[in-house]
Amino acid sequence: MRTQEEIIKRIEVRKKDDLLGWEINEYICYLDYENAKPYLKKDVTKESWGNRKEKEPVKKIKEYMDFAWEKANDCRGISAGRSLMHMRAWLWLDSQDEFLKKWNNLENYEFYGKPQLKAICELYGIDWKKFDDGVRTNIG
Repeated sequence: MRTQEEIIKRIEVRKKDDLLGWEINEYICYLDYENAKPYLKKDVTKESWGNRKEKEPVKKIKEYMDFAWEKANDCRGISAGRSLMHMRAWLWLDSQDEFLKKWNNLENYEFYGKPQLKAICELYGIDWKKFDDGVRTNIG
């Protein structure tokens, strides 16, 4: 798991490309209150932030995969793109740096992210075929 310092650095690097905060919000959840405070709304207190214990990133990937494929299969462009931003964050948190360098990422986005989802499934031993409807289109 990444350190608090690594997560803060990642937030600062990624926030310019994440205008809606879909990726960086995933990172913030893994920070303790003092480190998260600059990124939180003013009314969030230490007590309301609490002793957060986020799930391991691999568990989040596996639990979210069905939903991500559903959005890709349904040609839901914004939702499918958002799913990949969550995945990017969880992959980074899981220290999958080499994979992130190689994968067919958002810069090569097509088919509502199905190539990326397939690659992530293969990385984690998830049966992607049970989710995939077999349709490859860029027009929903």
